[in-house]
Amino acid sequence: MRKPVLAAIAGIALLAFGSVVAIVLATSQPSPPVAAEAVPDPTPIVSGGMVSPAAPLGSIDPTAVPGGMASLNFPPPTVVVDPAPPPPTKGSWEAVPPAARAAALGKVGAAVGRELLELQPRLEACFDEDAQARHGLQPHTVVKDVAPIESDATTILMLQIEEANGAARIVDAPVESRGTASDGLIACAQQVLRGRVIEAPEAKAGTRHRLLYTLSQ
Repeated sequence: MRKPVLAAIAGIALLAFGSVVAIVLATSQPSPPVAAEAVPDPTPIVSGGMVSPAAPLGSIDPTAVPGGMASLNFPPPTVVVDPAPPPPTKGSWEAVPPAARAAALGKVGAAVGRELLELQPRLEACFDEDAQARHGLQPHTVVKDVAPIESDATTILMLQIEEANGAARIVDAPVESRGTASDGLIACAQQVLRGRVIEAPEAKAGTRHRLLYTLSQ
């Protein structure tokens, strides 16, 4: 009778020891790692061509937007346009379109071109320092156009030519672009040109022209 009892007691003790060992092993294992905090996807949410306002502009991937960046509904940039200049007064010299060559003046163009060639020696004399000094205090005229030609190197006069029956007259030669010319040089050249009458049988009264003329030696 004693052997079966001892055997039962030994079995109960063995089971108890096994339970204790299992509990110790379970509590001694390291804790499972804590899941990393979820990082939001930087790709913006695109729906119907609109980008989520929460997505910064620099993080927008053009390839993720249907149609590329052009399809995004961004407001167009503001364009500032200067107002157009007022038209020249009707009947003024500024209302006459300028010509770049004498040949563009029609039938009187050839006569005007020949006259300017004949005046070239007198105009070149205006480059002399003594001639410039003599004319330095004389006033000179300037064009009244809203946007004249601007050049730091070239001196351009705007010849104002008026036709009469059988002749053409250079009314004035105001400065279009001063360039490097002195006051005396400009005043001298204007004196040579102003009032010059050119014989032109084809000329008709009432017609006016403007001709760009480069002043050079």
